Amino acid sequence: MSISQRRTNLFITALLLLAIAAVACSSADDTSSDSSDAGPAASSYETCEGFITTDHVEAESGTSGLVDRVRVLDVTSIPGLAESGATANCLVEVFRTIDSSNSAAPGDSITLSLVQFETPELASSLYNSTLAAAILTAEQVGDLAEIQQSVVGADSYLMDIKAGGIGAIVVYTFGSTFVSMSSTANDEGSALLDGQQLVNVAQGVQSRLP
Repeated sequence: MSISQRRTNLFITALLLLAIAAVACSSADDTSSDSSDAGPAASSYETCEGFITTDHVEAESGTSGLVDRVRVLDVTSIPGLAESGATANCLVEVFRTIDSSNSAAPGDSITLSLVQFETPELASSLYNSTLAAAILTAEQVGDLAEIQQSVVGADSYLMDIKAGGIGAIVVYTFGSTFVSMSSTANDEGSALLDGQQLVNVAQGVQSRLP
């Protein structure tokens, strides 16, 4: 398989892994807010506030001027999610804007997704499925992807994808919650957070889960 084919397969699989974080972002059924000017809030699956803020990411990345966008997603609007036992779904983006359109600049954004399930077993099932897909991808593409397990507790992994435009993702479970956090890279491979920094921020998120 050629390098270009490997990159294409990697990109497709990575998109599948990141789908949990990105699904229904443009749905008209979600509730979103910009909390960049708000004070600290207790973490809540009802409001999706308090799990991560711009301060957390700026402290880890050494940057400033980031904004965040919090979305409360309706699990019934996402095909198959409610049927799989999900009871809440939060999406939080922290990013640097390109212009007044409030769009994220390439390589300057992270996305946090939290899906709360009825039971820990359901969260573990989704985790095991994404881990299996990640391992298969790493085996297929060799040095282009690296996986480290147990980075945020026993059931967790970091997948660092060394290809421009993709980046890294941390996935873990905490009780009945499935958590994924991604840091996208630009075409040159630069990202707001590298793999280890992403793990550090993910550990902070875990400490704030209710």
